[in-house]
Amino acid sequence: MGINLGNQSPADLPMKVRLPEPEASGRSRIEELITKRRSVRRYKDKKLSESVISRLLWAAQGISSENGLRTSPSAGALYPLEIHLVTGGGGELEPGVYRYVPEDHTLVREILGDMRERLSKAALSQPMIRNAPVSIVISAVYARITSRYGNRGLRYTHMEAGHAAQNIYLLGVELGIGTCAIGAFEDEEVKDVLKLPANQDPLYILPLGYM
Repeated sequence: MGINLGNQSPADLPMKVRLPEPEASGRSRIEELITKRRSVRRYKDKKLSESVISRLLWAAQGISSENGLRTSPSAGALYPLEIHLVTGGGGELEPGVYRYVPEDHTLVREILGDMRERLSKAALSQPMIRNAPVSIVISAVYARITSRYGNRGLRYTHMEAGHAAQNIYLLGVELGIGTCAIGAFEDEEVKDVLKLPANQDPLYILPLGYM
């Protein structure tokens, strides 16, 4: 007895195609980094140098072309994201909260003092934020993109935050540094800790430390 296809032809039915197995050897470096990428919640008691921090910030939103395009794709090249660095003491940078300025690859210190404990409490007291030597916080100024794309711009912003976070993850693997993207936090409390403007909303916290 044949199979009753109804009004469908065999060509209309779902078909599973077995793909070639990924090569265990001969992979490109990026494939190796993707394979090794994991979320890491425990870090060694070792500070991140200023040069390492520089590379991680650049990976998130740095300028990567002569005409100002950045390392993460952005709808309409409108770049609604802001990148903040929260660092404790003992490193080359004084403890505090800094804002990354991609245009000239600099940090602007906006708060002096170790804010890791307060940031951890704002994120449901997750210990990796308190224990990590630094955290990167990604926030968004939605008006930069919704002015052109309307509410669809909200979705584009969240996509961009994911792109930036994955860049941090992958470069971290290369440098022996782990992170864990955190979205569980009280928005208003994080805004208060970082003294974010009213038009800026936190999206991600990424604590960073050596694995």
